[in-house]
Order: sequence, then C-alpha cells, then structure tokens
Amino acid sequence: MSAPAATAATSAAERGRPLPRAGFVRRLGALLRAQRCEPIGLEIAAQKVHLVQFGSIAPQPVIRAAISLPYAGGREALLANPGSLKALIARALATRPFSGREVVSCLPAADVSIMTLTYQRAAGEDDTAAIVRELRERLKAELDKSVIDYVAIRGEDAGSAERSAIVAAAPRERVLAYLAALRSAGLEPIALDIGPAALARLVSALDTAGRYPNALLVNFGQNRSYMSVIWGRRLMLDREFDFGEARLAARLGRTLDMPEDAALRLLYEHGFGSAAGAGADEVARTICEVLRPEFTGLVAEVNKTLIYTASKTRGQSVERVYLLGSVARYPGVAQTMQHLLAMPVEVVNAFGVFASRDDAAVQEELEPIAGIGLATGLALRGRGEHG
Repeated sequence: MSAPAATAATSAAERGRPLPRAGFVRRLGALLRAQRCEPIGLEIAAQKVHLVQFGSIAPQPVIRAAISLPYAGGREALLANPGSLKALIARALATRPFSGREVVSCLPAADVSIMTLTYQRAAGEDDTAAIVRELRERLKAELDKSVIDYVAIRGEDAGSAERSAIVAAAPRERVLAYLAALRSAGLEPIALDIGPAALARLVSALDTAGRYPNALLVNFGQNRSYMSVIWGRRLMLDREFDFGEARLAARLGRTLDMPEDAALRLLYEHGFGSAAGAGADEVARTICEVLRPEFTGLVAEVNKTLIYTASKTRGQSVERVYLLGSVARYPGVAQTMQHLLAMPVEVVNAFGVFASRDDAAVQEELEPIAGIGLATGLALRGRGEHG
C-alpha cells in the first residue's frame, strides 16, 4: 500500500465517510494472498513421516517449515489407524510453523508400478491417448482398475516418431484408501505426485545459478535403488536396479560375524571415512574393504546408465551425481563415490541450498538430512503446477 493511498484513507475515516469498499477489498485480498503459503510436501516413509513447506517458491524458494517424525508399527498399520495418523500429523504441524493443511504427497513405493514406456502416436492422436492404448496392450483388464499418471521424457531425439514417458500405475482402491487416510488425518490432498518427477524437480531447483547441469540422481532404498537422469529441467530416464542398504548390512554382518542391526550401526557411525580410505579410521577402512565388491557393482550400474544416456544425447553425459536415501546417510559415501566415478558427487541437502526461516526446523532432528529429499521435491510442486 502506497503512502498517499494510506493518507487518503485516513483522511476519509477522520471525516466520518465510509471507505471505498472495492478498494478495501482489493487491498485486503492482496494482503491475504501474500501470506498464503505453498502446499506441504508429505512423504509417509517406512519409519518416519517427512513434511516440508515453502513459504514461497518464486522468485526463490524459502523453506517455511520442515520436520521428520519417527513412528512405530510400520506404515501399513499407521495408514490403517486414522487416530494414530491424525495424532502424528497434528504433532508435526504443531511443532514447526506450518501453515494450512493442503498437501502434495505420493503413494508408498510398494503401491506403485513405475515403468518407462516407449510408444508412437497415430495420426491425430495425443500423448495421453497413445499411452493408454499402449498400456491396454500391456495391462489388459487391469488398466480399468488402475489410476495412471505419466511424465513425458524429452531428450535430444524428442522430435522423433518414437516417444517415451515414465508411467506410474497404481490400483484404484489403494489410491482411494490413501487419499481417505490423509483426509481422515485432517489434511487436504491437492495432488498425488510421481516420486521420480518430484525428485527431478528437486534436482533442478538445487541449481540456483539457473544453468541446470545434466545430473544423475541415485536414490537408495532398503532392497532396491533407483537412478534418475535429469537433463536440464526434464526427467529423461528413471530405472530400478538391484542394490540396497539391506544387502550392504547383510554382507558386512556375515563378514564380521555380527547381527545385521549391529552392522547397520557401524555404517551409520563410521561409514566410509574419507575418500578411498585415506585418513579414515580402522573401522571405516574395514567397511570399505568388505563392501568394495558391492560398490564395484554399483559403479557398473552407474556406468551402464551413463552409456545409455550418451546414446540418447549424441555423446553428451551427466555433469554431477546427487545421492539420496538410505545409503546417502553414511559418513564419507559422497567422497567414496566421487573417487570411484571421477565426477562431482554430493548428498542432497535442501538446507544447504534454499533460504529458510530461523524457526523452520532443528536440523539435527532432520538427520539424515537426505531423508527429507522426496518431501522437498513434493513441496516444490507448488499450488499452480498441474503437470
């Protein structure tokens, strides 16, 4: 509100005349819009619930609130118990300065089948119709019982007749049950997103310089892991591969003759020390040696993805690797991967890139910091994005 406008309004009030209603409503509306925050990104992970909210996304994202709360009993039990989920969500929203109850979330990975689909459009056919036609061939009658979403893939060959998309298919009853669980917890779901699309959005936002380097994101899970290639600002590839925390813990436990939970504690506490074991303590050096075959296999999977990427981009390759998920929490893992791949590698840390309110979070409570990565990507979808 400008100073002259404020003076005129005060003068009118002092003379006892009513304020112009239209102008007052416009000014009040502008104030309310300015205070309205973006939706909350919500991930209900296997052992924790992660929530992230931005106060604003444009022109630069500012984190308003973030929290990770552990829960007991497993995700299925939590989603099946409306009272427990509602109490957990209420505690999260009250602990940090979240605003509103609109959320962007995603289904648990076990409920979603994600595939890379290659298809061709017939004359006069759009992408949606062509994808549905191709899925009908693959899924048959199951297609009628499923909810489908997709993200078109764009590469150097985007203009060719053959096109690709990352397609997510989920049983309709699981989608409806998940939405009902969120609503029973007092939340207002405005979108369910595809995990790889949310992570691609996060990786693009990490580049605050606006250059959008081509990147590979490795998202580690318990039993399976995922690689996503982000080309500029678009998702180009998403693939699953056989590598996970459970396998690392099992190998370390067998070799050192200890229970797997004790092996996991070693990984959390010591990890890989510094790159290639240089200067690392004895435990970290032992871990590096024991797990060397597993990481040799991981490097082979990364190289396979890089070769495929180069074949689709006329020889170009990724410039940076980001790590997210379970294995990303181990000390020294980024340095070890960087040594093995000979390219920049870093663990995703939203608080290392985005501005935040002073009271947005206690970062020690968010550890491992990579755990909020998916929720951050979901929160970055924003109120106005529908793709």
